[in-house]
Amino acid sequence: MAYHNKIIIFTMISFCFSQNIIDSYLIHQNNTIILRGDSLDGLYKPRDLDIPNDPLRSNELWVINENSAFFDINNGGSTVTFYDYGSDLQWSEYRKDSFSAHFMHTASAIAFGGNGGFANTLETQDANNNQNGYFSGCTLWDSDTSIYARVNQDGPLLGSHWDMIHQSPYSIGIAGSVDNIYWLFDGYHNTIARYDFNEPHPDHEHGGENHSDGIVFRYDEVQLQRIPELSSHIEIDEQTGWLYICDTGNQRVIRLNTLSGEIGQSLTPYGESLAGYFSMINAEFEVIINDSLTQPTGLDIYNGRLLVSDYSNGNIIIYNIESNTVNRLGKIETGFENNIMGIKVDSAGSIWFVCKNSHELHQLNTIFMGDVNDDSSVNVI
Repeated sequence: MAYHNKIIIFTMISFCFSQNIIDSYLIHQNNTIILRGDSLDGLYKPRDLDIPNDPLRSNELWVINENSAFFDINNGGSTVTFYDYGSDLQWSEYRKDSFSAHFMHTASAIAFGGNGGFANTLETQDANNNQNGYFSGCTLWDSDTSIYARVNQDGPLLGSHWDMIHQSPYSIGIAGSVDNIYWLFDGYHNTIARYDFNEPHPDHEHGGENHSDGIVFRYDEVQLQRIPELSSHIEIDEQTGWLYICDTGNQRVIRLNTLSGEIGQSLTPYGESLAGYFSMINAEFEVIINDSLTQPTGLDIYNGRLLVSDYSNGNIIIYNIESNTVNRLGKIETGFENNIMGIKVDSAGSIWFVCKNSHELHQLNTIFMGDVNDDSSVNVI
C-alpha cells in the first residue's frame, strides 16, 4: 500500500510539472462523470455543443438539438444554453426560432465564430423538404439573446437568422474561424467546404433572404465519408492552421492545412446567387489516425492535445499533437456506447459531451480538479 501511495504521489508531482490538465485523465482512474442536463432542460437528440469565444460569456455552454424538445410540437432544431455551467448556480434556457424548420432542419453541429455569431449545419438533402431539391447548407445566427429566437418570430421576415448559404446538403460538422468564416463537413459532396458569409448583405437584415455576398470554397481533393444520423465533428487548431476532421465513414481522422490550396475552377451555385463558388486544388492534407477508431464523431483540441470520441464504444481517445507527429496517449472508457456525439473541453479542462440517444449532457472531471459530486466513475486505459 505504501508503495502504491508513492506511485500516486510521484504521478501527481509529475503532472504538476507537465502543466497539462488533459494528461491527468490518463494518470489515475478516479475520473468522474456528472449528469448536467437532460430532457427536462429541453435536450432532445443533442448532437453538438460549443462555448462562445467571448471571455465575457465564458459561463455559457450551448447545445444544439437535432430537433425540437419533446414538449415542443413544432419541427426544426433547437438550442439549450446552460448558464454558469458546472456550478451549483447552473440554469438552462431552451430556445427555438419559429423558422428553424428550415434554418435548423435536422441540425447536426454548432460552432461559434470570432465575432459574436454562431452557425449550424443541417443533415438534410433539402431544407424545404423538396424531394428533388438540394437547397441546404449552413445557417449563421446572431448569438445576442435579445435577437436570437426573439425577433421576427411572427414574421414578416424569416425569423432571427442572420444569413444562410445552401451549397452543402447533408452537412454534419462545423468549425468556426475568424469573422464570419466557417468550415463544414459537406456530406453530400463528401468533402470539406469553407463558407465565408462576409458581412451579411445590407439587404439581409435578421430574417432576410439576400445571401449574394457569400463565397464558398470546396476542397474536393479531400475525400470523406458520412454515416447517416452521425455527426462528424471538425475543429481548427488556431496555433497551426490545421483543420482536424472526423472522417467517420472511413474510421479515421484527417487534417487539412487551411492556409494551403488554390482555386482550381469556378462552380455553379445551386438555387441562389453567390459572390463566388470555387473548387480548390493542391491543398495540403494527410491521414493522421487510421487505426483503433470505429465511429469517430466528437473532436476537440485543447493545449496541444487532440480528443476524439468514438460513438460505437463511448471511448474518448487522447493524442499529443504538439509536434508534426500525432501520438496516442491513451483512452478513457465512459461506458456510453452508441451515444456520445460531440465533445468540448472548457477553459478549466473539464470534458463535456452530449449523448444523442439518452438526451443528456455530461461533464467529465479528473481527480486533479478537486472534489466534485460525481454520478459515476470511468476507466482509463
